[in-house]
Amino acid sequence: MTAASAGGAVAPPLVTAGGGQPIGYAALASAIAAGIVGALMILVTPGFLALVAAQAGLGDQQLGYIAAWDINAMAVAIGISTFLLPLWDWRISVGVGLLLLVAGNFATAASHSYAAIAAARVLAGTGEGIAVGFAFAAFGRAANPDRTFAVYLVLGAVLGAGILLMLPALQAQFGPQRLFVANGVLAALVLLGLRWFPHGRRLEQDAVLGHGGLNRRMATWSLIAVFFYFFAIGAVWSYSERIGQASGLDAQQIAHGLSLGTFAGMGGAALAGLLPRRFGRAWPLAVSGAATILSYLLLVGGVSATAFTISMVLLLMSWNFAQPLLSGICCDADCEGRVVCAMGSIQTFGMGFGPAAVGLTLRHGGYAPTLWASCVILAGSLFLAILAIRSPRPDRSMS
Repeated sequence: MTAASAGGAVAPPLVTAGGGQPIGYAALASAIAAGIVGALMILVTPGFLALVAAQAGLGDQQLGYIAAWDINAMAVAIGISTFLLPLWDWRISVGVGLLLLVAGNFATAASHSYAAIAAARVLAGTGEGIAVGFAFAAFGRAANPDRTFAVYLVLGAVLGAGILLMLPALQAQFGPQRLFVANGVLAALVLLGLRWFPHGRRLEQDAVLGHGGLNRRMATWSLIAVFFYFFAIGAVWSYSERIGQASGLDAQQIAHGLSLGTFAGMGGAALAGLLPRRFGRAWPLAVSGAATILSYLLLVGGVSATAFTISMVLLLMSWNFAQPLLSGICCDADCEGRVVCAMGSIQTFGMGFGPAAVGLTLRHGGYAPTLWASCVILAGSLFLAILAIRSPRPDRSMS
């Protein structure tokens, strides 16, 4: 792409920071890399749990708790980062987060008991949350944040799909411990790019004044909906690899389904971005919810390789389709962005509590109650989201 259009007009800068200070391509690449490394565990949760199971021989219930410790630590760190953004240097903060992520992965590689691995994943999750929180703040400084988030989602999905596809072969060749070390090394490599990460620390004159204020009813319904939506998603997504194993699928069949599903997620996000605004959000969310529920029902009972793959494609596509719509509702609830910022922490808590709840209810590897309960919870969450849409809102165009 050239800097000038065919008519000779100069294209606008790719990104600009608050206060008019430019963020270059290198700064944007550094932020995207930090965000992807921070979110990598969520992108490959089924494969991550398979590695933990192979290393320490933990049961399904303990695996759910391990995922919950990691994801909930991440959620807390994102929430805290929200308040630290105006106070702390972003570059230094992300550096600290990445160092915690490196230490957490190295500690995981050296651990073989439930308690030790849980402690290591809390350490790693804290680093993940800091990296993601400050990376998202850097994305917000873009002239076209939607494009920046799209690039981030696509690159993350490609990396996640590739890892899930190759993980069985990598695990067989190198073992889980070396793969956790490799994850730590990846985070250390991202540290090398922090010299281009923006410093942030917005000044008072950079603050954007809201014009519509906070719609408390919309904010309440939307955040509750987001929590339970991601609770239902996390409950099934985290255990999808174990569900496939319980039906007798081999590691390569499971990896194939998970990787195809991750690629389908890219299509879901792109479809949401192309959705005409005249369609609104209620009907698209309802259709997305129906597809997600169908993906859950395909996993009830004995699951063939074909049914597993179709389920993962539907799940990841509908999940990535719904997420931008839910973000838009949160944006409408508060023109100053506080609600959509809180959404990042709320949805991560939901993803963390989902597998923990499954761990409490599992009996002898039976996943049917979890799948049926997740169908009900997901449907209820989208009903609350539609209630939020119907709330009177500030006069602003729909994002």
